[in-house]
Amino acid sequence: MNIAAVRRLGYRRRMADGFDIHLNEDQARRLKAAAEAAGVEPTAYALQVLEGVIGDISIAGVSEYPAAWVAEDAERWAEYERTRETIPLEDALAAFDAALDEKLRAKAR
Repeated sequence: MNIAAVRRLGYRRRMADGFDIHLNEDQARRLKAAAEAAGVEPTAYALQVLEGVIGDISIAGVSEYPAAWVAEDAERWAEYERTRETIPLEDALAAFDAALDEKLRAKAR
């Protein structure tokens, strides 16, 4: 995967094993800053982020759940199996609502 700064977001041509992603100057700058903060190269950082978001692709081409979600589910299930403690629905929804509100506030900035 080649990542290059260009004026618009798009792709060049499809290849047998993937395609190129092009970033505008601002996107490239932000990717580089995030990668430097994580201590990795921008291409490696972009691939890690993409893997976390898109997860595995099935044979039919349908995106499965992102790997991070599956890992979190496994951790939560193991904790439940160990303790048999559950979270009341009201508490879970309150945490969900708070996280959603924060994301919406951040997006509005």
